[in-house]
Amino acid sequence: MKVYGYIQYDNEAEKILQKAAIDKFVKDKFGLKSEDVEYLIENVKPYISWKNRRLGKEILPKLKEGDVLVVSESKRLGSSSPEVDVFLMYATDKGAEVYEARLNTKISGY
Repeated sequence: MKVYGYIQYDNEAEKILQKAAIDKFVKDKFGLKSEDVEYLIENVKPYISWKNRRLGKEILPKLKEGDVLVVSESKRLGSSSPEVDVFLMYATDKGAEVYEARLNTKISGY
């Protein structure tokens, strides 16, 4: 199992808050330290599609069955709800699990 943390931010304060939420979640849920998580941190506007971000070009192709992707909020995955749903469908089809740290909830899967 590989654990990825994805942070999409517009300003430094957002980045710090998201990383703190993800760090707390992986510690509580999986007993992992921050250094055990492979982070992808992007300073990109939220209206940019995940397909045009490193999220779609680097993380999604690497996801394998049993891998975990943690985001602070599901809205960080795409520019709209339908786009987030498509990302989650692709991740689920690969056998990966996606969690929303702030809600302490798995958001992928059937």
